[in-house]
This record gives sequence, C-alpha cells and structure tokens, in this order.
Amino acid sequence: MVAEMTSKERVFAMLNRKKVDRIPVITGSTMVKEYIEKSGSVWPDYHSNPEMMVNTAGLMYTDAGLDNIVVPFGMFIESHALGLEVKMGRIDIQPSVRSFFSKPEEVKYDNFLEDKYVKGTLGAITLAKERFPDVAVTAFLVAPVTLAGDLMGAENLSMLSIKCLQKEKQMQKMKDWISVALEINMIYARACVEAGADVLYYSDASASPNLVMPEFYYEIGVPAEKELGDFVHSLGCPWELHICGDTTPIIEGMAATGANCLSVEQAVKMSEAIKIAGEVPVAGNLTPLLMVEGSEEQITGAARNVLDDGAKASMLGCGTPPLSTSDRLKTWVKAVADWSAEKL
Repeated sequence: MVAEMTSKERVFAMLNRKKVDRIPVITGSTMVKEYIEKSGSVWPDYHSNPEMMVNTAGLMYTDAGLDNIVVPFGMFIESHALGLEVKMGRIDIQPSVRSFFSKPEEVKYDNFLEDKYVKGTLGAITLAKERFPDVAVTAFLVAPVTLAGDLMGAENLSMLSIKCLQKEKQMQKMKDWISVALEINMIYARACVEAGADVLYYSDASASPNLVMPEFYYEIGVPAEKELGDFVHSLGCPWELHICGDTTPIIEGMAATGANCLSVEQAVKMSEAIKIAGEVPVAGNLTPLLMVEGSEEQITGAARNVLDDGAKASMLGCGTPPLSTSDRLKTWVKAVADWSAEKL
C-alpha cells in the first residue's frame, strides 16, 4: 500500500509511471463560471489578472478537490501576443482567434513575453506555485500544429495539410509555418517553467483526425510535438498531450512524441487507447457534459468505468465546461477516491 501523497506527488507519480495512493483527478482547463463568480473575479479581467486567475483556478483544488491547478483559461494567449485579433467571448465562452497571417515571415515575436495575457499567465503560475506548493501547477498551452493553424487560419491549415502530402513545395511551406510555431512554443515553454510551472499541458486540437489526415499528423505533427516535448524535458518539466476527436488512428504517434501522459476524448475507447499507447499513461474519455447536467449515478458510473478500463488519471475528455457545477465536480472526485480505495 502506498503512503498518502500530496496532489503534486500523486500527479508526478502518475506521469513517471509509478504507483499512486489514489488515481489523480486532473483537468486541462478551469474556466468554470461558478468559480469565477465565487472568487469575485471579473470578466474579462481574469484572463490577465494573476490574482483573479489563481483565485478562480485554485477553487478546483480547494473546493472541488482536483489534483492540479491550471492556467490560463483559453487557447488564445499565443495568438493575441502575436498581434492577431481575438474575440474575448463571455464569462461562459472562451475567447477565440479571429484573424490570421498571410505568410510565416509576417509573424513577429520579439516582444511575445510582453503581452499582457502572457505576463498575466506567468504571474499566475508563480502565484499559484507560492500559494499551493503541494499541487501540480499546470500551464495550458497551444501545441505546434494548432498554433500553426491559428497563425495561418484554420481553413488554410486544412487545405495545406492535404497539399503538402502531394507536393514538395507545399510541404516546405507547411514546415515553415511549423518552424515559426515551434520557436514561439519554446519561448513560452521556457518562460512558463521559469515562472514555476510543474507540468505543461499541450492541446493540439487542430491535429485531430477530424480535421487533418492521420498521414499528415505522422509526417508533420509527431516530429513537431516530439521536438517541442524534448525541449520541455530538457527544461526538467513533464508534459501532457491532448488531441481532440477520435484519435484512435494516431494514438501510436501521440505515444511516440515522448509525452508523459496522453489525454483522449470520449470518442476514443479507453481500453483500445491504452493498448495502443503501451506504457504511456492515458487519461480522459470522461464525457465533459456530465459536469453540467449529469446525475450523481451517471457521473459515478462513468468515472468508475473509465478507471476499470485502465486510465491512469481521471480526466474529462476535453476541458472542464464553463457551466460545470461544483457539486458535480465533487461527485467526480469522490467517485475516483472511492474506486481507488477499493481497487488500488
């Protein structure tokens, strides 16, 4: 039997493939409307105010009982820092990128770290680390394929992802976009680790088989994610990889990136994902909508089923929905604790 662990120890043990006292409960995003309001935070200030960010995200640990604290609250930070137009959404809707560049040479990032949302995120990481030393402070970041798609526009990424597999000139064009994205990824990764991040959680939503062909992911996505992951590891930090949709055709590639943990959506059969991933821990698969409208029985049953299938961490299939309720989050955490007490 494993001695009782802190949340941070529990998450690190999972990421390093060691035994845990109970299955960790983690998330990739924490923009929960109830907690924003309960913490006294104000839209849209909490996207750039470290105190508001930590007050909000911290409730996922102090109130709901999750094992990580995640900042920032959206996938727009990198794009805003590069000068793209961002629609800030609402208290219950995440910001979204609304413009793009015509060519890689237009992307300027010398002052990337001076952006108010980047500075706010880095400040929040440092503050969270100071306030919650026993919790896994996690930075929510955009991975290279998705960042390249934000830079060039999602439709252009979709078209170029097909053309680049057919013509060498288009392949070079794709690699040029990825190269710029990777440089930005590495600047931000280093800054997050230096600010105190314990874990980097990367979402590569645009690498999904729902949006690009698996062949493209293996040709472009895997090498890019691996290069970024190797860099993160060189900083002494573990990292997690999430890709949206049914990733069954690309899980082998995801596992080959060197990520310490893979996150999959509910569209993926957990037992199959675990079989393909081999020794790499797999989390996710739990339907996010359960945190909005699920009954206690539905949440408990679903959480237990995923763990019965072999998940090494309990995690929603995508980010925590903004309209999640605290009572449902607590039901989820309790279900995992009860399962762990019975079966570990």
